[in-house]
Amino acid sequence: MQTTRFTTALFTLFTLSLVGMGCSKDSSNPYGSSSTAPAAATAPPNTVLMSGMTFSPATITITVGTTVTWKNNDGIAHTSTSDTGVWDTGNMAAGASTTTTFNKAGTFPYQCTYHASMGMRGTVIVQ
Repeated sequence: MQTTRFTTALFTLFTLSLVGMGCSKDSSNPYGSSSTAPAAATAPPNTVLMSGMTFSPATITITVGTTVTWKNNDGIAHTSTSDTGVWDTGNMAAGASTTTTFNKAGTFPYQCTYHASMGMRGTVIVQ
């Protein structure tokens, strides 16, 4: 009987120490403590990220004379290719970056040449 009380006391002490360390069970997380996941990567100003087979942001609005940076954060090659021939970054390997300067106002739809059929499309609005 004393062994059972001792074991119960140790278990209680252990559980309380875990709670004190932030390891309490969270009802939304059956595996123990919850933590805040890091926020999804957001693009720096005038930057379009290629990630998860998407352009982010899908639509970017800039002023005439602005340079846009295209950054490939995916593990595969992409392009940023204007639907009307205004620009074409060509093949961008994983991790590559390139820039395009927009000197005329307009709305410019674009795509990844390799993945347009999968919905990898975007728009640059130049005001």
